[in-house]
Amino acid sequence: MNVFSDTTTVLIIDDSLTVRQSLRAMLSNVGVTRSETAANAADGLMRLQKRGFDVVLCDYNLGEGMNGQEMLEQLRSTGSYPLTSVWIMITGERSYERVVAAAEVAPDDYILKPFSSQALFDRMQSAFTRKRFLKPAHLHLMNGREDLAIATMDELVSKAATPVQKLDVLRLLAETHLALEHYNDASKCYSDILDLRVIPWAKMGLARIFKAQDKVAESSELLQDIISEAPHYTDAYDTLAHNLARCGQFTESLEVLEKAVALSPRNFRRLCLTGESALNAGDPAKAALYLEKAVRIGRNNSAFGPDVLIDLLQAHSEAGNAEKMDQVANELNGMLKGEHNVFLLHVCRSMTLLGRKSWMDAQESLKQAAALLLQKQLSWRSGVRFLEAVARLPDDLDGYQGYDWVKQLSLRLVRTHQDVEQLTAMTKKSIVLIRAVHDAYGFLQSTNDEAVSLTKDKKKDAAAKLLYDTASATLNDRLGMNACALLLQLADENSIGLAQELLGWLPAEHERVHGLQATLQKLRHAAAQQEILPD
Repeated sequence: MNVFSDTTTVLIIDDSLTVRQSLRAMLSNVGVTRSETAANAADGLMRLQKRGFDVVLCDYNLGEGMNGQEMLEQLRSTGSYPLTSVWIMITGERSYERVVAAAEVAPDDYILKPFSSQALFDRMQSAFTRKRFLKPAHLHLMNGREDLAIATMDELVSKAATPVQKLDVLRLLAETHLALEHYNDASKCYSDILDLRVIPWAKMGLARIFKAQDKVAESSELLQDIISEAPHYTDAYDTLAHNLARCGQFTESLEVLEKAVALSPRNFRRLCLTGESALNAGDPAKAALYLEKAVRIGRNNSAFGPDVLIDLLQAHSEAGNAEKMDQVANELNGMLKGEHNVFLLHVCRSMTLLGRKSWMDAQESLKQAAALLLQKQLSWRSGVRFLEAVARLPDDLDGYQGYDWVKQLSLRLVRTHQDVEQLTAMTKKSIVLIRAVHDAYGFLQSTNDEAVSLTKDKKKDAAAKLLYDTASATLNDRLGMNACALLLQLADENSIGLAQELLGWLPAEHERVHGLQATLQKLRHAAAQQEILPD
């Protein structure tokens, strides 16, 4: 049965004009006439942003810029490609089978060159049929109804007619539970998958669960196993490198990332991570090499932005490359516009001054940045850049405030002991700054412990006030979420108002914040219903 119609739309992405024309002709032969073409990843991304397609036929090798696999990973990670659409990779490399077997973000199918119109049609139809089976769950997910999607997938598991269908459902179910931080449910799904077949991405799912639960040792051990069994699984290298960096093992993290870059030398995101890791490991010259390559490759990448240039500026500053430092600084001045970028502009100016050893002027720029440490949009990465710049100041400068600045920053950013280890490793062994990080963590822990004690003594309102006051003063995410949870449990009008205030600055993308927002909406709805009920 033909699952396609005269409304089926296809996007062909290939750097060869001859291949693009040939594929359009093949599609016409099987009745698919609504097709468009793109000559590279940048063109393909632009077309996908403008409209949706039922099917994408993408060549694995796309010349300059991203390859097809990297393009798919970017689209899936940003949610820019509909779950209901089919992606088929086209490649002439028989080794691609190893790549796709290990890929966490895999295409719906792939086809090896050369192939006939019928072979292409069969692959497209097979992939479309698999998607159609999952479509009810996909639609719920696209509408933000994860609860209905999970219930639908639970039903589809029992309806699966083939092992492939069952694997498809279990994988989507596991990923949904993991995104919702339902770690026990996600772990069971991945274990069920591994009972059916030992698949690297299923082990990777378990490793991610360990990582999310701050079980770094267990996560890293499993990642080492994955890399040993599937050496082409580059995502496993990335996650292992992240685990090592979280523990302050920057040299080891860099070594892992360099192995991944050797496997995937043109991956923009990975080159950026490797450059950042080299900076953390204290090798600015090596960092500059990776980051310059990332800039060359990434300029046509929609993910390209100021972050890679800021890291490159830091690399040139630490390496003492004044001329290159000034070139990057000039470009950044043109990119970092708007009030929300003022903090980073001050940090970048301090980097250029530090590169010239203009200590007092650098300190003044960092002082101006420090005045903005309580900006709501301050990210972990921006804060770390500030810390790395402060760590380069001599601590015997007149007016030195490094301890106060880093303590305030740590009060803002620290949530776990791993955060402490990571920030400590970035202080360039400054005793003053290490003490600032640990003092901040001690204060946060004692505050949280006091709130727990008050809650146990049935003084939940006092615990909520303590957490609210401290979270509001520091903008610490962990304390803010804990305060919000307690306030919503109290559920009186004042507590609900304070919880809404906290949710105004807590990270909206965090899954726990999603849950707190949902609880707030339920309380608001219940209050509204009570108001309209007759006495």
